[in-house]
Amino acid sequence: MKWLSGRCLCCAAHGLSCLITTRTPSSQHTLLFDTGPDESIFERNVIRLGVDMDGVNAMMLSHGHWDHAGAMPRALQMMTLANGGRRVPTYMHPDMFASRAVKAKDGRPMRMEDIRSQHVLAANGADLIITRDEQSVLSNTVFISGEIPRMTSFEKGMPGQHRLDAAGEWTHDELLADERFVAVHLANKGLFVFTACSHAGLINVLTHGAERFPGIPLFGVLGGLRLAGPTEAMIPETVDALEAFDLQVIAAAHCTGWSRTAAPRASATRRAATGSRGWVRSIAA
Repeated sequence: MKWLSGRCLCCAAHGLSCLITTRTPSSQHTLLFDTGPDESIFERNVIRLGVDMDGVNAMMLSHGHWDHAGAMPRALQMMTLANGGRRVPTYMHPDMFASRAVKAKDGRPMRMEDIRSQHVLAANGADLIITRDEQSVLSNTVFISGEIPRMTSFEKGMPGQHRLDAAGEWTHDELLADERFVAVHLANKGLFVFTACSHAGLINVLTHGAERFPGIPLFGVLGGLRLAGPTEAMIPETVDALEAFDLQVIAAAHCTGWSRTAAPRASATRRAATGSRGWVRSIAA
């Protein structure tokens, strides 16, 4: 008998968290890519989805914003409780721990919740790997990028972003250099890129991925495309530049903007009309 029940319902929140599992003929590895903003929501969704936290081998934070990092301590607790106390490799950029804010129109800083400190994360089971450099992890099945080069003329970061400097002053930090992406090679398909917010710009992210793996075609991308609010103006240039990558899947996540998810679909329609190779599935997440 099948039951209708609220006990299977997950809970949505502003932010992103992805569980990425890679499989080879001889191994299986799982990476937790961000945790979302809230510990209770993270725990609820893990339970409702039946995730085996013992099988999560590592965790990575994409960039130092609260909506991607709020549940990190609870995630670490759940993993170490499930795996018998084994510490969890946790990959982070050194600049993620800075205090951040967005300036309001009247000039006042609207401060963001800080990322939990290295001490707190370590106390909850993190084996911290803090570096600016790229890394291949989990038996070389997962690529964690280094800092993303800014190549395009139209992708200029997140307007209004500030960070607290050593002198206690709010300074401009629109490039958010600590942002990194994850990529995996899908057999017989190509490179799939996980980009959390694309503060570096979606085209910069994809360009860097393509340059790092020149012999592997790009297959798809999942994550926030950062095409809402003050960055809407670059939608036409982004859509035009996307066509060169011939992506098969575009999964647009939380900071893309609901009305902006139509733009990749328009690109797919234009490609079909001109007889371009391949197809695009655009998914609003």
